[in-house]
Amino acid sequence: MRLLYLDYCASAPIHPKVYEHYIKASKELYANPSSAHQLGFESNGIVEEAREDIASILEISPREVIFTSGATESNNLAIIGVARAARKSSTEKVHIITSVIEHSSVFNCCKYLEEEGFEITYVPVDMDGRVSVETIKNSIKSNTILVSIMHVNNETGTIQPIDEISKMIKGKGNIFFHVDGVQGFTKAAIDLSDIDLYTLSGHKIGAAKGVGVLIVKENIKLKPMIFGGGQEAGLRSGTTNVPGVISLAEAIKIGILEKNEKMEYIKKLNAFIVDGLKSIPGIVINSPGGEISSPHILNISSTEPGLNSAIILNLLSKKGIIASSQSACSSKSNKQSRILMEMTNDTLISSNSVRFSFNESVNREDAEYLLDSLEKIIIQVRKNGRFAVSI
Repeated sequence: MRLLYLDYCASAPIHPKVYEHYIKASKELYANPSSAHQLGFESNGIVEEAREDIASILEISPREVIFTSGATESNNLAIIGVARAARKSSTEKVHIITSVIEHSSVFNCCKYLEEEGFEITYVPVDMDGRVSVETIKNSIKSNTILVSIMHVNNETGTIQPIDEISKMIKGKGNIFFHVDGVQGFTKAAIDLSDIDLYTLSGHKIGAAKGVGVLIVKENIKLKPMIFGGGQEAGLRSGTTNVPGVISLAEAIKIGILEKNEKMEYIKKLNAFIVDGLKSIPGIVINSPGGEISSPHILNISSTEPGLNSAIILNLLSKKGIIASSQSACSSKSNKQSRILMEMTNDTLISSNSVRFSFNESVNREDAEYLLDSLEKIIIQVRKNGRFAVSI
């Protein structure tokens, strides 16, 4: 049976060139970069070179690059760190604005802060899953200290109006802007000049798992969440993941260099699949498409009652097709997509959704196989019932 992996949003394989750097660093740079001996100094020097490389590519200061274990930690540090620092210096109740369709590592952070006594506003989205800049503007209060909006939605691929939001916030006084850029980095254009905190993850872009970055502009005050030796400017204690950091720096270089060519290819692939889906009965496309959607993510739903996400994914897996229904962080606990419910208010659509995510290794033959498999699943379900499907 062939294997067709279409879950690159959850995790991507290490890029071959990145893998070479990662293995070499794992073998040779085993010393703790915080150790006060020659091997430690050498490891630390390599880490700092990687930090400078990343800063140069992103046109920021190396002091603004904070290495973490990944996106979840970066998002937690950004939101909780800013909130706690602001509470210490404020006499008012601290207010944060986010959206109803954020990744769980942002959304659940905000739910936790509500329990801690912080005031949170969750702005709605339209049917395309987009926030309104005007709604965010109207939600700002005298005690607002942070706005956190993702760049590209991890389930639908919807691109948020980040540039417009950042420019609006800059005219509103001492409010910080955090962007979860995990699904947007190397996929959609981004200008970091008016963004105060920015999250990216290694294993989404061809680096190793267990490493990420939180970009923290120099004027931002954060309270750390992990205490110990004071690594990463005191914001993230713990032994630095040297091979992971090296892999991340290399993946960022490659991702930026190859971005335009790869995304142009994926855009054409997406268009071919979307065109094919339109001829399959019982399929609804949830991703908005066009300029407000990143083509590496395509979200669909079945309108067949009872043919929920779990059943569709199981039937696809029997054909060797690996996909998901939500983010990997949410799929095990939720049967219904919170994101699609906010977009559509439709229980059937939200319960019967599947997310396909692509990279440049997916070819035309793969796309045809996916379309053929989906069509057979729908036909068989309509003919025999969902529990009698034989693929």
